[in-house]
Amino acid sequence: MIYVELINEMGKIINERKLFSESISAEGDFKLPLDIKDGTYTIRAYTNYMRNQPREFFFIKEIPVYSLYEDGEDEDAKALDNQDLPDIGFYPEGGYLIAGLKNKIAVKIKDADVDASPILGIIEDTEGNRITDFQTFEFGLGYFYLKPELGKEYRAVIRSEDENILYSLPLSLSEGFVINTSISDKELTVELSTNKKDGLKNTLVIGHQRGIPVFDYIEKENKKTVLFKIPATDLIEGVLDLVVFNNSKDPVAERMVYVKKENNINISVKKTNVSTTRTRDRVDLKIDVRDPAMKVIPSTLSLSITDAKMIRPNANSENIRTYLLLNSDLRGKIKSPNYFFTKGDEIKKNAQLDLIMMTHGWRRFDWLEFLEMRSQQKFKPEDGIYISGRTISAKSPFQNKLSETKMALRQEGFYQEVQSTDQYGQFSYGPFVFNDTIDILFQAGSDLSSDKPNFMATNIVLDSSIEKPGFLPSWTINPFKQEISKENEVYRAKSRNSVFRNFEYDDERELLDEVLLQGKVETKEQVAEKKRERRTRSFNPSHRIVVDDMGTHGGGDFLELITMIPGLRVERKDDDPDSPTPNQYAILLRGLEPSFFLDDVKVDMNIARSVHQSNIDFIDVLNTGPASAGYAFEHGGVIAIYTKQGSRGKGKPKKQPGSITFKSPGFYSARSFYAPDYSKVDRTSSKKDERSTLYWNPKFSVKPYENTNFTFYTSDEKGSLQIEIQGITDSGIPIRTK
Repeated sequence: MIYVELINEMGKIINERKLFSESISAEGDFKLPLDIKDGTYTIRAYTNYMRNQPREFFFIKEIPVYSLYEDGEDEDAKALDNQDLPDIGFYPEGGYLIAGLKNKIAVKIKDADVDASPILGIIEDTEGNRITDFQTFEFGLGYFYLKPELGKEYRAVIRSEDENILYSLPLSLSEGFVINTSISDKELTVELSTNKKDGLKNTLVIGHQRGIPVFDYIEKENKKTVLFKIPATDLIEGVLDLVVFNNSKDPVAERMVYVKKENNINISVKKTNVSTTRTRDRVDLKIDVRDPAMKVIPSTLSLSITDAKMIRPNANSENIRTYLLLNSDLRGKIKSPNYFFTKGDEIKKNAQLDLIMMTHGWRRFDWLEFLEMRSQQKFKPEDGIYISGRTISAKSPFQNKLSETKMALRQEGFYQEVQSTDQYGQFSYGPFVFNDTIDILFQAGSDLSSDKPNFMATNIVLDSSIEKPGFLPSWTINPFKQEISKENEVYRAKSRNSVFRNFEYDDERELLDEVLLQGKVETKEQVAEKKRERRTRSFNPSHRIVVDDMGTHGGGDFLELITMIPGLRVERKDDDPDSPTPNQYAILLRGLEPSFFLDDVKVDMNIARSVHQSNIDFIDVLNTGPASAGYAFEHGGVIAIYTKQGSRGKGKPKKQPGSITFKSPGFYSARSFYAPDYSKVDRTSSKKDERSTLYWNPKFSVKPYENTNFTFYTSDEKGSLQIEIQGITDSGIPIRTK
């Protein structure tokens, strides 16, 4: 079960979806209102089990949204102005500055992008003695080396106009461990140093990727420095986490390293119909995913086809590959992450990526709290929807009580299940997998399977849905408060015209003649009766019982309601008159055994009798003639029971002692992306087609011996199109092409 939320710039959840997935993907969508405001909105996704981790590890993706209208200053916007003082952090390699040892220290300007302006600075002690200098480059990244003296403090000095800005460096520890790394195509080199008296004896280094251990190293001698190497063939692409444990098994240093691997997966897109493409023309595509040996690689992909002139995405922006291999393992936001995976300047980009590992992956062991929390595992995995809660006494002091429970739901048929609670009154039904919303009837009490069930002494308390994790928006300057680009303004104008055009009068369609409508006010009783008629099969019943009109208050089952109906007789079975089972009665309608229906679903008499009077809206009795017409093959007549629906439509449970009816929201069913099919509609229609997205398929599979073909139609816009494919192979390798 996956929870997906759309969050505005103020941190408010404005839409949410609950998705079910049996594999590696799920489909969903959000419908944006026409009056939505400009801004950077956030999509957040997580599972209940992921709530055992810090919220930084939830899936987060920011998306720009442009309003159809040019709005002025948003009074609710909390965007901050640019500050004169840059927010700079200093991150020692391994976690801490260690006195007497040479430390590599990374520098990072917060929220800097690839084109960040460089900053020059010097490192000095508190007496003003200059130690070294540094400079930042792309992404506001830089580094320097420092061998701190015990007891001394250090600071960075940056010149801004006519004044110096001072930044304090972390204090150094008197003793500890320093870890240095370097990586090549062939191997990872790790150098570990310490100034501790007992050296590195019994020190353990563990490396793991995505929670899976990939190597370990134990130093058995009393050395101050040790160097070892790990073959690159033992590692997979992605973030490698190195953790150092001392001889007491306490973690003392940590370093993140990115392992690059050459991706030999080839994604090809071929046009299979005529080479020349015109406006409103059909385009047939074939997609292949193959390895260097031209063998098909089974994959799950998504595909979008957009107007290259109207939509110009940032080539360095995040995608499925950068998220799964980089961002998801690190804290904080990495801007323009695909920059590190593009061709050119490999040495420079690898060095910058290593600084990203030192700054965004730098944790100083607060991951220990995570390890302690993991042992508790407060939040469990969800493999479906559960109906859970507890039963309590209906009288003060309302204590939890052991009870029998019965749940019935209608979803492609009628489903019923019976359970007894535990000694604390707790119950749980599920897991269920269903879409949209279904009606559920839940009962609790004693002797539910007997002739005289007791519902009145028990109340039902349902568990609430999971608590939404809080969300803190990143208070960065809002790009939409600045001047909007020319390309984006063109996109906004075309989108606005397209929406307005959909509401224009179409003179090609027939104008209807004037129609005079007349009506009259209906009484409350007439409205209620019409609602009942809409629920039935449009055949007049031989007899109808409206429960509320009889003044009943839930004293028993429907047998008490039908005993006075002409031609209907309730008899006690002669074969076992003392039997306590619910089958000791027989119902005869004009001498024949009728069939039973509950909300138009055929059930047996036991299930029909389990419905409490307080939950019944009305009962229709159909003799042989009407039953044969409305219900095929039911020649003995029909007794149709219809439960109450009124208050459930508002989503709130309708409670009675020992009984509750409610609507349970299911998983969201994704909408299909609409695109015109000009083979079925008028190709020469004068209504202009200015679509910016011509095709979108969020989920399709590539399998051996199966063709992956797609068809779409071009719009009225002339120019080039761009195709973007993202996905993941069945073996877990993220892939992307454009």
